[in-house]
Amino acid sequence: MKFFKITITSMLLILFLFNVSILADELKIYSTYTVNNLTITSYSKSWSKSMLKDLYLELLNNFHSDEFDYLSNIYIYPNSPEGVNGLYYDDIFLENGEYKLGNNAYINLYNGDENNTIRKISYTLSHEYGHHYMIYNLMKSENIYYHNLKDSKYVKIRNLNGTPVIYDATQKDYLYHWDIMEIMADDYVQLLGSSNARMSYDYKSVDEILKENAAPYNNPSSFNLKPQLNPYIPLAADISGLYNYLLNIGGFTVASPKTPEKPKLNNITGYMSLNNEPTYNITWNNPNKNEVFEYTLVIYPENNPFVAYPLKTITSKEPLNVTFGSYSIKQKDGTIKSISQIYEGNYTLKLYIKDSNGFIYSSTPVTYDFTKLSNNIISNNTKSNNKPNNTTKPNNIINDNKPSATPDNRPIGPSSSGSLNDLFYLVSKS
Repeated sequence: MKFFKITITSMLLILFLFNVSILADELKIYSTYTVNNLTITSYSKSWSKSMLKDLYLELLNNFHSDEFDYLSNIYIYPNSPEGVNGLYYDDIFLENGEYKLGNNAYINLYNGDENNTIRKISYTLSHEYGHHYMIYNLMKSENIYYHNLKDSKYVKIRNLNGTPVIYDATQKDYLYHWDIMEIMADDYVQLLGSSNARMSYDYKSVDEILKENAAPYNNPSSFNLKPQLNPYIPLAADISGLYNYLLNIGGFTVASPKTPEKPKLNNITGYMSLNNEPTYNITWNNPNKNEVFEYTLVIYPENNPFVAYPLKTITSKEPLNVTFGSYSIKQKDGTIKSISQIYEGNYTLKLYIKDSNGFIYSSTPVTYDFTKLSNNIISNNTKSNNKPNNTTKPNNIINDNKPSATPDNRPIGPSSSGSLNDLFYLVSKS
């Protein structure tokens, strides 16, 4: 998140929130680390001096240019004002009618007590440094600042003209995911961020969770599930010329990366599981035989791409198919162990494709009518049994976790309302 250092009202607001949420700890300094022009200070007891040194090394793993020397401080706080994970403050000022670059820009990292490892804090660090990289290098290369960001080459290359991008954070209908500064920082992470900032989470499918007795996923915002805040614009790696542009404003020139051919999702097939609910399966092709890719399949309601749910993470060396929906297995004692995920209405599926360089791409999204799919599976099952389909669950199904998401008390898939509760209570306890 970016705050204007030269805007007094914004600073007063932050100081107020800061006082309420953080000063309860009286801002005791637990450790500091200084190298060259940069000092890292921790007000969190979770960060020792040796860890601050590791944080500095992690910062270096994010691509940087001359702007690095204009960052003077990084502060780590134990908790957070209003749930914010990080803030960036530039040091750009007017002198004789011209913008000048100061060398006292700084980054605040919050929730240090909870985000107490490099891996946990790396994405926020990279995102906030992305603000620093973009605004300083746009100033140097194009004399671009907040007032004229619309005129930047970045906006043209990113194809943002004609979109509801917000250039004024004070406007009444402000939407965070359309803030130009947040889009730029997200692009920086995707294309120039460290490997830790772009690390994937290994999501398991419903059959794997059930067979391995694994816990449901606990990472709702990993890089391979939500690589950027705004789901309505293409991923940064899918924009031709954007990677080279971000390097060019920092003074570097390289060859353009090769965009892989995108796999295509096939039609969904399915069957009735042992608990008389639909189990689905989907496959896709592998058009890039000479390189290993990581695939993460996600699903979300057609009208709400913010509520993305991971179905599975695999590599292109594995069979390219995913089982999802409800799933059941019969145990040795005759009981049925089950996961119940019911999808009704239109849902969209797409693949996130990550290459060996850490660039992440998106396949073409495909929308399916799961009400129709479910009815077809039930109809086919009825015909194959030559008797009416029994939709009553057997009494011996182990399904302790039954949130009342639907009238018949069945948990449902990702909610079109955007409620995160529907995402975290899909898996039944064994």
